[in-house]
Amino acid sequence: MLYPHLYINGEILSQEKAQIPVYDLGLLRGLGIFDFFRVLKGVPVFVEDHIDRLEHSMAMVGFDTGLTRADWIRLFYQLIEANQVDRAGFRVVVTGGFSDDGYSIPAKKNVYMMLHHLPASDPKQYEHGVEVMTSHYRRDTPEAKTTVYIESMKMQPALKKAGAFEVLFHWKGVISECSRCNIFFIDPEGVIVTPSFGMLRGITRKQVLTIAEDYQMPVQERDVHMEEIPWMAGAFLTATTKGVLPVVRIDGQPVGNGEVHPLAKRLQELYTERVRNYLADAIVAHNVKT
Repeated sequence: MLYPHLYINGEILSQEKAQIPVYDLGLLRGLGIFDFFRVLKGVPVFVEDHIDRLEHSMAMVGFDTGLTRADWIRLFYQLIEANQVDRAGFRVVVTGGFSDDGYSIPAKKNVYMMLHHLPASDPKQYEHGVEVMTSHYRRDTPEAKTTVYIESMKMQPALKKAGAFEVLFHWKGVISECSRCNIFFIDPEGVIVTPSFGMLRGITRKQVLTIAEDYQMPVQERDVHMEEIPWMAGAFLTATTKGVLPVVRIDGQPVGNGEVHPLAKRLQELYTERVRNYLADAIVAHNVKT
């Protein structure tokens, strides 16, 4: 469900008036990037990190909107206020612009923003963990958050049939990322292991790495190979909407003893606390009404 007001190129419009021409390069050529974050208590969570990633993604594909960091934050809060929401998912999309011939890239980019209903997480997933299934695939420009999700969309029927939560990508046996999450493993010595290359560096991933450093938890960022999975004692995903989500099975096979690893549970608790502290500070800093 979309909330009633959207942002298009400088204007906040009702859904009924929010229209774009069909010659947007995001539609015709898939030339677009986006970012997505949670709004909790009227606050865009970790908004500074999301703006960093948004601007990095735009730089990777040669986009320039002319919007400053302050502009982004102002616009985010304006749209949140226009929709009068305290809890939602917030999507910002930047496309290559309107192209008369459907190929030439104009200087002016299109900026769209919208708020989605944010379903509550299923507590059973955190209690019992989830399953992922693997796919041999490597995204184009994986360091940028592009709008191209063809492979993960193709995998939806197979995921549903297998009862799996996510698809885990690897290329020639080297694990990179999931379609909407980052992946972490826990080795038998309690070391947190996560891929270092070929993936989008998620905001929740960043927070977890910072938490691990703060609590002196050993971490290795390195190539992780498919053949290592049977050796790992645990695994978990990180994502904006899921936080730290334990993984207990991959391709139908148990990870470790097939149960939620205690370290994954501890990291979820610490991440939840970090979000709570961030919200408290942001509510004061931005004078958010609660």
